[in-house]
Amino acid sequence: MFDCEIINGVVVTSAGRQRASIAVHDGHIAAISPTPLGGAARVIDAADLVVLPGMVDQHVHFMDPGDTTREDFPHGSAAAAVGGITTVIEHTHSHPVLTASDLKAKAAYLADRSVVDFGLAAHIFPETIAQVPALWAEGAALCKVFTCVTHGVPALQSDDLLRCFRILAQVGARALVHCEDDAITADNEERLHAALRTDYGVIVEWRSWEAELVAVNSVALLARLTGAEITIAHASQPEVISLAARERQLGAHISVETCPQYLTLAAADVVEHGPTRKCTPPPRDPPAQAKLWDLLAHDAIDLISTDHAPSTLAQKQHGTIWECHFGLPGVETTLPILLDAASVGKLTLEQIAQRYSEMPARLLGLWPRKGALVPGADADLVLVDPTARYALQDANILSKAGWTPYAGRQITGRPVMTMVRGTVVAEHGAIRADVGTGRWVRRAPASA
Repeated sequence: MFDCEIINGVVVTSAGRQRASIAVHDGHIAAISPTPLGGAARVIDAADLVVLPGMVDQHVHFMDPGDTTREDFPHGSAAAAVGGITTVIEHTHSHPVLTASDLKAKAAYLADRSVVDFGLAAHIFPETIAQVPALWAEGAALCKVFTCVTHGVPALQSDDLLRCFRILAQVGARALVHCEDDAITADNEERLHAALRTDYGVIVEWRSWEAELVAVNSVALLARLTGAEITIAHASQPEVISLAARERQLGAHISVETCPQYLTLAAADVVEHGPTRKCTPPPRDPPAQAKLWDLLAHDAIDLISTDHAPSTLAQKQHGTIWECHFGLPGVETTLPILLDAASVGKLTLEQIAQRYSEMPARLLGLWPRKGALVPGADADLVLVDPTARYALQDANILSKAGWTPYAGRQITGRPVMTMVRGTVVAEHGAIRADVGTGRWVRRAPASA
């Protein structure tokens, strides 16, 4: 009758929790029952485990195609699977998708390279703003926009943003916007170079808190003026949420993403460790971190993503602090960090399901196929042991990075099994499915 039945687990969604059995057939959730239904070809006993919807990470960089010495889809998607992620939205800075033809070619190239399902984001450069309608029609999950020159990607200045947001609004497209003011970061860089600074503290001063807030202020206002649907990427400080909330109260369609590095690392970590904590915007001071946890617990932050942007340790240590790559690995460690926070009451399992699964799926037009535990949804599940105690270790990282900034951190809560459309893709930290199991997924039509 069923391909698989998961019995005796505590099923958790944003709406609450219940002990239930989930029956799976033909890649979909066939039924959810308070008691086992029986008749399944395979039975998975989830006693003492929590069953969550598979995580939907809307912000990863697998560098594929591109400089795959840093990461590629086979490694990155495997790392995502062991981290409880069943769908990723990927964009590659070194090989950006700029046209509908680029998008089709990338989807075809990745057809047999992913363990988990994936969507693809497109970059918007000043000279490619007119490509937005075609990209959206072809199935781009997001349009990625930068307000400062970063990773070799050009900035959209205020006039570019206005033109871009107007077109986004016309076609109903969504943009994920990296917010740092280009003029401020450029001025900081010039000043620090003039002072011959190469200490690790340059990252915090170069990518300053003021640069982030100035850009967020402009982006949020332009979102309201144009009606565009905008997500602020990787908010590093609570004032970002305040600025976005102000414009949302006035009618802007704006959401805010944050990442685990802003909840767990601080500016002092960047100053001490340099390359292996170098990301942009950088983590801020501990009071900002504490306030972000509070905002997350009180539903003021819309979603969580990883901004997974790995490099190997050798690549991180190449050149000065100015020259080494930005970015941190994160797809394997984000759900464990959130589960650990839930174990001490910083947030709830229901909030994890909402912020890291349901909300991104909704914003991406993938819900309820993704991000939901309801009959008819894709059987994307992660089984979690909420009481497992262990330390995060570099040796267990499947990403090509081979390390984590959280090595040695004691964690309570571990993903033990991940299923994508009913197929077990990861179990106890090991991959159980072939590369190519993952499929390209696109949003439902607006009428749905």
